Amino acid sequence: MVLAPAAVIAQKVPDEAALRSLFQDQEAAWNRGDGVAFAAAFTEDSDFINVRGDLFHGRTMIAARHAAILSGPLKGSHNLITIRTLTPVSTNLAIVETDHSTSDFRSLPPGIVATTPGTLKTRMTYVARRQSGKWSILFAQNTAVASTPVTPTR
Repeated sequence: MVLAPAAVIAQKVPDEAALRSLFQDQEAAWNRGDGVAFAAAFTEDSDFINVRGDLFHGRTMIAARHAAILSGPLKGSHNLITIRTLTPVSTNLAIVETDHSTSDFRSLPPGIVATTPGTLKTRMTYVARRQSGKWSILFAQNTAVASTPVTPTR
């Protein structure tokens, strides 16, 4: 896992080390091919919108989807998570923006195109909640990085 420079993180998140550890655990679970452990970071009532725009509600659905892709098209893949920003919303709520770089995959799910040959890059936005002193993910949305940069128009 790559950590963003301290200057990028303007405000301090309570128990930031535990929050960063949550994403280190997710990265490690992905790289072991363990969809259930990957989903353990999510709350029971969380929502996850994947890179295709599909909505999965609850840890059980998130675990099932990740177990399927990590034993199918993304089996043996490697995921590197870089935390770009940690923004506290309150003492128990934070927005976490990350970059994901996935490589070494067999194929990609239907409708997904590699950003560059052999690498899929995505940006994830998470809402993390601290409850009873433990951070977990309440919401996540994954967005693919296009292979061709888009030039803004007026």
